[in-house]
Amino acid sequence: MFLKKLFTFGKDYNHYLEKGDRCLAYEQFADARNAYGEALEKIEASGEAALSLVESIRQKIALTGNMLGRMNLVEVEYALSIGDSKKAEEHLRIIMDLADDATLRENAERLLAGLDSEVPEEAIVEAVHSCGSCEGRGAETGNDNHHGMDDSITREDRLALYFQTLPGDLPERYAGMGEEFARGCLLTLEGDEEGALKIFEELSTDMESDILNYEKAILHFHHGDSGKCEQLLIRAIGLNSGNPLCHIGLVQLYTEIGRGPEALQVLERMIASDLIPEQARLMQGDLYTHLQDESNAVESYSTLLASPQFAREAAERLVPLLERQGRNEEAKYLVKKFVKGCC
Repeated sequence: MFLKKLFTFGKDYNHYLEKGDRCLAYEQFADARNAYGEALEKIEASGEAALSLVESIRQKIALTGNMLGRMNLVEVEYALSIGDSKKAEEHLRIIMDLADDATLRENAERLLAGLDSEVPEEAIVEAVHSCGSCEGRGAETGNDNHHGMDDSITREDRLALYFQTLPGDLPERYAGMGEEFARGCLLTLEGDEEGALKIFEELSTDMESDILNYEKAILHFHHGDSGKCEQLLIRAIGLNSGNPLCHIGLVQLYTEIGRGPEALQVLERMIASDLIPEQARLMQGDLYTHLQDESNAVESYSTLLASPQFAREAAERLVPLLERQGRNEEAKYLVKKFVKGCC
């Protein structure tokens, strides 16, 4: 659902946000934290980003850090219950590195101090049990502690996290689609695509919208029906030509099924219509690269070097192309100015 990556070349911050939200929904907290870090790095490198978006990502990084901290606190209890104080110390230091929650950090500091002063392990284990953030979890959770986190993120929270990744006015539009639509989105998120499609089809009997057609299109693609996917995406664009997801979905579909020239035409229309034009230009360069048309790829990426948001990503893609063309001095200049040796 949402900004699906039917193929993965051309990864901007939206890709990492979506990945982070998906990992968070499935309680893969370490992967989610890494993805959010990538997203934040790309946004901050642009030098021009909405403060609300930056703050939202930072909150998600803090959330995943706290969840990882709680999981490690359970590991501390288990390590102490088997007399492995060294392993307990390792997990406590991980908590100190990752956790943002003050209470969690204070508990970790207190437990570390107890280890350093050789307080009896029974007292330390009791301190772990008294921690409010992991109350009721025992040592038997061991390495399966992530299964004990089911109550930490509600289904509604998971859905809200996904909505936050949408561009423009789509978060509000998705949230305003009603309870049944939300239920269909949750089923998609939880892997019940047949159930989700049934709900979306039922909703379509009473109303038609670009959002419903987009969601159905993605599900039909996952079921192997690229023809129906194309039909629904084109219909969605006809209903609302300003929905960027529908255009991007069509680009990704055409690329996936080997219709690159048609994907390029969609991108050209996006650029001409000023519909997320810089992201479309980046995708255009990626598609030219995919089609082994390096000259046009270089031209597309070069137009983005003045973009506050996409200059670094464009430069990263340009460098290897320029090097293959023997334009080493230009490549070195881009590394120095934009990539700073990280390409």
